[in-house]
Amino acid sequence: MKAVIFNSGMGSRMSGHTRYKPKCMCELYNGETILERQLRILSECGIKEYVITTGPFKEQLYKVAEQFEELHIEFVHNPDYKKTNYIVSMNLAGNLLDDDVLLLHGDLVFSKTLVQKLLKYGKDSVCLYDETRSLPQKDFKGRFQNGILKEVSVDIFDSDCYAFQPLYKLSKDTIAIWRDKVSEYVNKGVVKVYAENALNEITDQIMIYGMSYRDEYVDEIDNEEDYKRVSQEIRLFDERDRGKDEDAT
Repeated sequence: MKAVIFNSGMGSRMSGHTRYKPKCMCELYNGETILERQLRILSECGIKEYVITTGPFKEQLYKVAEQFEELHIEFVHNPDYKKTNYIVSMNLAGNLLDDDVLLLHGDLVFSKTLVQKLLKYGKDSVCLYDETRSLPQKDFKGRFQNGILKEVSVDIFDSDCYAFQPLYKLSKDTIAIWRDKVSEYVNKGVVKVYAENALNEITDQIMIYGMSYRDEYVDEIDNEEDYKRVSQEIRLFDERDRGKDEDAT
């Protein structure tokens, strides 16, 4: 299994925090950057192969990779990151999406136990939702039928829609179908939409099951307010998990 991490964005809503660095290089409460945390947790969960897309300040991501010598990390640069969405980055990485994958955004902060549960979940292709959260106004929602994902969008608010985070476990066959639809979009010049726009067209061909993350933590950092909030919230989950580890010993 590979982890595919999209880090091509500008981070323009992060005020001065991303003036000289990509969003994934912002530090959390313990001094660890978002990217360092992702690589540490995922590697502790057994993932050793990575594909990371890059945009601005790509050299800083190369430096982080040097800290993880035991991992195999391939970088894919999107030179048009200022004018395109991550659907283009996914297309550029297409030939590397040749295995089961964990697909995630580079601004996601999550608990280790969430990843462990996701990897152990008894379905080949899985996505994350929280049925207890209020539907966010400006972030992704997922529409589900009989526990299977049918649509991902910012603009859906119906009774079968739930708060959703872009962290997927996908089988090799599922990611291949999505990858091919993404390629169709990009080849037609549709480059300013989410990769999920392409996903929505092929949900009748695949089965991505939903897993609730209501008892775990995953959230994205879009702006400075999110940055402050998430950094403090994840601290509480880290303390919880450390307490569980101590109790187990």
